[in-house]
Amino acid sequence: MVSWRKNVLDRVYSAFKNKDVIWILKLAAISTISLSVSNIHNFFGTIMVGHTGEMSTEQISATGIALLIVLLFSSPMNAFSSATQSIMSKLWGSGKRRTALFSLKSAIGISFLISLTATILILIVGENFIKIMAPDQSVANYSKRFLTIRIIGLPFTSVTFVMRAFFDAIGEPKNHLKFNLYSTVLCIILSYFLVFGVFFPRMELYGFALASSLSSIFAAVYGGLLLKKYLQENFTIDEIGRPEYMEKIADFSLKNFKVAFPAFIASFVVALSFIVFLWASGVAGVEHQAVTFALINILGVVILPASAIAFSLAGEIGRLLGKREIKRAKLAFHDTLLVMGTVTLAISILFLIFPEKIIDIFSDRDRLINIGKDTILFFSPSIPLVFLGMLISTTLVSLGDTKFIVTVESILHFCFFLPSVLILGFYYKADSKYLWLMISIYFSMFFAVLFLRIKSGRWIR
Repeated sequence: MVSWRKNVLDRVYSAFKNKDVIWILKLAAISTISLSVSNIHNFFGTIMVGHTGEMSTEQISATGIALLIVLLFSSPMNAFSSATQSIMSKLWGSGKRRTALFSLKSAIGISFLISLTATILILIVGENFIKIMAPDQSVANYSKRFLTIRIIGLPFTSVTFVMRAFFDAIGEPKNHLKFNLYSTVLCIILSYFLVFGVFFPRMELYGFALASSLSSIFAAVYGGLLLKKYLQENFTIDEIGRPEYMEKIADFSLKNFKVAFPAFIASFVVALSFIVFLWASGVAGVEHQAVTFALINILGVVILPASAIAFSLAGEIGRLLGKREIKRAKLAFHDTLLVMGTVTLAISILFLIFPEKIIDIFSDRDRLINIGKDTILFFSPSIPLVFLGMLISTTLVSLGDTKFIVTVESILHFCFFLPSVLILGFYYKADSKYLWLMISIYFSMFFAVLFLRIKSGRWIR
């Protein structure tokens, strides 16, 4: 027994000392901070809304419904920008900077136009979504007004996704960290003033919606200023509007959209599933729906670093495979999983020890805290599996194993996750803890299949 424990500890220690893993985590650090920062304003905004008084539970639920509707229409644009990143990075790396900037301009234009169309669509159909998802009329009323204010910033949010992809493509992640960080700080400060009525009329959840939209506009403007020098170095004002210029933009618009379309659709389906999940949790009551949205916020902050680490991991593995250092590439993959598995295991233990303290951050309502505590106890043991599942799948997609990942996700998604949520939520009206248990089981199966894929070596190309 002692020997077995010693072997495990030695293996974990060697993983933490792996120079490739250390390098991967260093590369991922800035992107991790930037991605986490870009999402954390929702985390703090939800906390503020949860401490507004007697109707705070209804307001959390309404905020969750509205933000997931925004996510439904914005996440495909995030996927679009990530997919076009590969085009821009290859062009920039080969010295074709002007051509890469044509790709950037076309991506910004597509992103803005599609998200502007999405904004109009939300205005038309958003109320129907809300009526279906809201557990009572007060939640529906709050959600409708919140959504009307929040979607003002949607087109600008989509533009910042493309800017982030460009700066990652050229190896300047510090630039997107700047506009993400500053806009997030602005959003949190404005939210505090507007939600609680400091120097301004008290707006509660509507203050958070307004702060979010204003910070999205600020991020897009600031990102545009950071892009200005790259554009000035490669373009003149005179050539904008010429036929050949417009033809080049149109050509890249079509190319970007073709590359991004599969990721666009897949992301839309995943976001739609989250809406179904929140809807199902609301059947058991507004407190259960509020708890679900609070946990979605926590989950978002926990798993966003998985994407950043995955991009750095895929880049390093790709370089090693290019040198035919296959054994080293495999070891880097395994050791990164071991290191991050250990870290997230420690996080899940903290969730198990302090479930009440964690949910207490979001609300001071006793019933919501009690429901949230039970739900966290059900879900927290699976946090390492959720993180590692996201890490592996994103890495394999970036390495070209897309078909396998999409197949596995589709089978588990449509044959297990959605049916189980619909049956438990709408037929049995199950508590939120049982719905989150389904997420735990889903990611357990997802991780198991992906881990076997890694062990087989069939992902290597």
